[in-house]
Amino acid sequence: MPIGHYGWLPHADDLNADGFMDRRDLLPYGEAFVDLVDRNPVFDFVVDIMGPNILLSMTQAIVRQSTDKFPGYTHTDGGEGLRRIRVTETSLPLAVKAMYLLTDVDETDSGNFTVFPGSHMRPFPFDAKPPVTPYSPGAAQLTGKAGDCFLFSHALWHGPSQNRSERARKTLLYNYCQLFLRQYDFEVTPQIKSQCTPRQLRLMGDLGYDFRPGSYFYVPLDQTEVICNS
Repeated sequence: MPIGHYGWLPHADDLNADGFMDRRDLLPYGEAFVDLVDRNPVFDFVVDIMGPNILLSMTQAIVRQSTDKFPGYTHTDGGEGLRRIRVTETSLPLAVKAMYLLTDVDETDSGNFTVFPGSHMRPFPFDAKPPVTPYSPGAAQLTGKAGDCFLFSHALWHGPSQNRSERARKTLLYNYCQLFLRQYDFEVTPQIKSQCTPRQLRLMGDLGYDFRPGSYFYVPLDQTEVICNS
């Protein structure tokens, strides 16, 4: 399939609990994933950074197995549609991800989330030869404990390092975008909506009324109240 696209599979290729997995659209898998949509204190930070006019764009679970065959890689989020787009230091970000660690990452080369500090203000050299990697000058491998969360802009150069730790690195990612942007995941089903609070429904694109021209650009009158006071 084209890069960035996902297909339906009955299960991951590797059924080992510590084998590689990259799964999207997590909300149908249980209430615990719905609860993380606006879990505090992380969600409070997201709103402080992005403002209240936001959507949940994507959910994802990744397992990076220990292997000497994966060299790591570096990218920005949003594919071709966003990789040339950045905002200024005084602007609200277009998209922000929350990455939750499910396993301790205590040492380098453990599948670490690797970033280039300050790179969200620079164009990403997506056609560079050789390509930018987690081992290029300026890269920083982050460590953390299970339960820690990293917040980062779509434009930050980032990606996983090699994992030679003999332990899988497991993470959950929740991506938020400004209200006028298109969501990445599938439309939320009625079954999931029945489990949601009013704030969660709003984050999933339910404005409280049927679509009309201007929706998602001009926000509902109660947008700030719903997002900030729930």
